Amino acid sequence: MAIVSRRIAKPFPGKSDVVLSRVSRFRDLVIKAGAKARAAKFIGGSLNGAIQLTTIYDNMSEATKSFESYSKDPEMVALMKEREDSPAATLIGPEIYTGVYGSPSPDHNVLLLREYDMERKSMPKAIELLSKVEEIVQKEDSKMLALRPIIADKMNTLFVVYYYSSIASMGEIIDRVGMSEEFQKIVSEASEYGTLTASNVLINI
Repeated sequence: MAIVSRRIAKPFPGKSDVVLSRVSRFRDLVIKAGAKARAAKFIGGSLNGAIQLTTIYDNMSEATKSFESYSKDPEMVALMKEREDSPAATLIGPEIYTGVYGSPSPDHNVLLLREYDMERKSMPKAIELLSKVEEIVQKEDSKMLALRPIIADKMNTLFVVYYYSSIASMGEIIDRVGMSEEFQKIVSEASEYGTLTASNVLINI
């Protein structure tokens, strides 16, 4: 399963362009070090306006070696000094997650990120339930990924990511599929294992 590293930058007022520039530079340096990386902007939910950077690896060994590599890059050192000398955002992370179902989709630009508060003992049943969700999702222009934390502030969490090709496509699929009786039955069953605490929408940039 994939290892996903996530950083979130919440720009200070008037600093969004500065943050976007720095995140883009950070992403490019991580890619230069051999990782897969994408930046996205939150456009809906409590994190609206924040910028997310994710890097994806095959395993933790690959992730830690990549971190050591790009951290020593002189351009990265300069970028980190620039951030320290002139802060423009509140930074969360890096947080590390492992995939427990599905895989990241490089072909979709819109993400619906749903966060569940869940005890670890309930996760196996919840993950098993995701197979029912995938039976529905795989018929659509959509993909699904589920993640649990390895290094994060909230460890009793399950993230479920739904990928879409566009905002319009997301809306159409939610109307037709997400609100269907079949899907709502799964949502009801899922509530037995955990509580949905947050839902955010991102678009890749």
